[in-house]
Amino acid sequence: MKMKETLIPKPSDKGWITVPKTGGMRVYTYWEDKKTGASVALLDVPKGAKIPVRHRHASNQFMYCIEGSYTYMNPGLTLKKGAFYMNPKGHPHGPTVADSRCLLLEIYDGPHYFELPTFHTKETVGKIADAKRKSKPNASKPRRSKRKA
Repeated sequence: MKMKETLIPKPSDKGWITVPKTGGMRVYTYWEDKKTGASVALLDVPKGAKIPVRHRHASNQFMYCIEGSYTYMNPGLTLKKGAFYMNPKGHPHGPTVADSRCLLLEIYDGPHYFELPTFHTKETVGKIADAKRKSKPNASKPRRSKRKA
């Protein structure tokens, strides 16, 4: 299927989705590739809103701060107007908090998560890498020693 050019002059009031358990963070998805999960979205984050837990993404995450101040408490990085942030696939980060109202442009080059995070719903999150996966990503089962006692 051939892609066509897309122009969205400004986000529609009806296109915003509020992410539960964040304190009011809203997402407007400009574009998503349903096959790969790659996407481009605008985040509107009120002061004090947050991602409450440490988490990992199933693809590379890119974030550009259009306005405001947004802190990744672990590892201790703050995005301010004009700042660019890149988090590599599988790298843990968060929790996060908005130090002031923020507008953030967020881009994923593949699926958003390995599994559905507690602060999202199927309606508020992009593609999950493997929806059937029950174990945590990269988690290994305990190995039994082959030595006899």
